[in-house]
Amino acid sequence: MRKRTKVMVAIVICAAAVAASALRIYFIREDSGGDVLWNANEAYLFIGVSRRGAHVSYLQYPWMIFKEYVGGVRLPDNERGSVTVIQVTPSGVEQHIVEVANTSPGSGPGEYTPFEGRIYANCPALGGLCRWAGDHFERATEDESTRLVSSSFPDSKGWSNRVFGLTSWPLDNLGGWSKRAIGAGPANTFARLTADVGGRFTLSEKSDPLDHTGYAAVSIYVQRPSQTPERIWYLDGHPRRVSKAEYELTFGRR
Repeated sequence: MRKRTKVMVAIVICAAAVAASALRIYFIREDSGGDVLWNANEAYLFIGVSRRGAHVSYLQYPWMIFKEYVGGVRLPDNERGSVTVIQVTPSGVEQHIVEVANTSPGSGPGEYTPFEGRIYANCPALGGLCRWAGDHFERATEDESTRLVSSSFPDSKGWSNRVFGLTSWPLDNLGGWSKRAIGAGPANTFARLTADVGGRFTLSEKSDPLDHTGYAAVSIYVQRPSQTPERIWYLDGHPRRVSKAEYELTFGRR
């Protein structure tokens, strides 16, 4: 009887070990950062979002926790990037999401610069200078490129422009436009945004630390005269556990 019991215990332990090595736990973490551009009539938010995913077996999970505790860095198993573009006007809010195929740093649109009533950017995926076309980015024409470069559009530091005549620096009422960077992080890490859009409404950014780890949740609000503030953007930067279905919906089937 004792021998049979020992055999059964051994079988159960082996089965548990096999299950622990086969069954997986899924995590997703999101980071964001971008720019806000506004004039006296409207505002645009270009927010780059990076999603990083990790999946480990139950057997590996304690080791992953230990590595993070001692400061180790685990590379993500999957990555996906996108740009959320939000246009805010006195009459409403319009949002579009543009997927970014290449998730390496600097591969997404950047250096947003207003010029002649349009917003231009450096879009490596499109091969160079592009413009925001209402619901997507499209390649700028050679004529637009020539005009933008020859305009010597200065940045707030007074430096000459760099790639394609664009600037990555803040702007202060230059040609009627202003620009500031936004990013997720504790309140003492990033300067927070407050933008008065011609007295029609105000955009404000708020960041709340989530815990002692330094992760934060960032929110962007629109405050219209005599109305309750409306939150138009929110991102929780803390890694979260998700189901296999949500993980595969985010990154595709592995």
